[in-house]
Amino acid sequence: MGTLILFNCILLLIISALLLAAKKWATSERAKRTVLWIAPLVTILFHYSSFLYHLLFTGSGIEYLRETPNLILPIYPCNVVMWCALFYGFTAKKDGKLALFLSDYVFWFGIASTLVGMFANVDFIVNPTLRDFEIVKSIVAHATLLFNLLLIPVFGYLRPAFWRNLRNIFLSVVGMYVIGLYCNLMFEVLVGADAAYDVNSMFIIHSPFEALPLLRYPLIAVIGLFAYLIIFTMCDIIRSPKGERWFNQVLSTLRKS
Repeated sequence: MGTLILFNCILLLIISALLLAAKKWATSERAKRTVLWIAPLVTILFHYSSFLYHLLFTGSGIEYLRETPNLILPIYPCNVVMWCALFYGFTAKKDGKLALFLSDYVFWFGIASTLVGMFANVDFIVNPTLRDFEIVKSIVAHATLLFNLLLIPVFGYLRPAFWRNLRNIFLSVVGMYVIGLYCNLMFEVLVGADAAYDVNSMFIIHSPFEALPLLRYPLIAVIGLFAYLIIFTMCDIIRSPKGERWFNQVLSTLRKS
């Protein structure tokens, strides 16, 4: 695991340098929006790079696609975050309802999924080597996605608001569960129950870690919501004047009732 941690630390240094460069050079709204759609597009192309290589040069693209289910359907949260980051980049009004929902989802939900994908990468855990391009691609793709979502606060588009943040994260958690159920059902219907079990979209069927069998999506969601409640409360305490924080509003409503 030391190799994985060191590799990810190097990636974080590169991400930091790229973020500083983006903040320095992308000063106009047009430049910021251009970076916000180019960055996720690069991530998507990198995500599909092996498939494109096999499709164009080896003639085994379809076989590779069959062996890599997350290229067919968004079976993991980071797959959904990746596409939503692209949709967010193309939204014209960054303070509109859709853009705010996407920014909340991409940033807050993406932080957890990308960091887990980098520092607890399942592919690396199964085969701990950086000599396999597929493993390196898996880790680096999460790193490029992390760069994508960190552009949102760097460009000043992150707008913390306790109730909106919490509502959107709750909707995101429910949405991920629905997507996971759909993906598992598709693989079960089209291939078989064993295929659905192996795909295990959103970790709904079983835990990704044998030592933690209870750590499936429902429990992960509860832990995540509790963690986000703490994070959003901290943001609210920092941003809101004393007496106007969410718990003050709740207490005031209870006193009036």
